[in-house]
This record gives sequence, structure tokens and C-alpha cells, in this order.
Amino acid sequence: MSVKPDFATMTTIELRAYILEHRDDEEALHAYLDKLHAEKPSSRIYRPEEDVAEAIAEYLKDKRHEEI
Repeated sequence: MSVKPDFATMTTIELRAYILEHRDDEEALHAYLDKLHAEKPSSRIYRPEEDVAEAIAEYLKDKRHEEI
């Protein structure tokens, strides 16, 4: 039996690395997503059934206008 790390004390980068190595650890994934949302609460969360193509296109369009 292995001891899980304390996700609350891990940085976002550390959590991401942990998740990539432990892809079946849902607790770690939820901790990572919670931390990402805490860092940027205005982020939109999309459901799997949502088509994000339009949102991505709009984001890229806005980014292009910022560069001009």
C-alpha cells in the first residue's frame, strides 16, 4: 500500500506531473482542477458533451486582435 501525497500542498505543476503518472487517480485530478479554478476563477468549464470549437475560434480571434 502506497501513501498518497498531500495534494493541497503540491503546486499546480507538481499536481499535473503526478496526474500524468497516475492517470487513474480521480482524487488527484479533482485536486488539480480545483487548484486551477482557484487560480483563475473566471475560467469557463466545459462539459464533455459541449462543442468547444466555437469557443476556441472566438478565443483565437480575440488573441489575434490583441497582437495587432
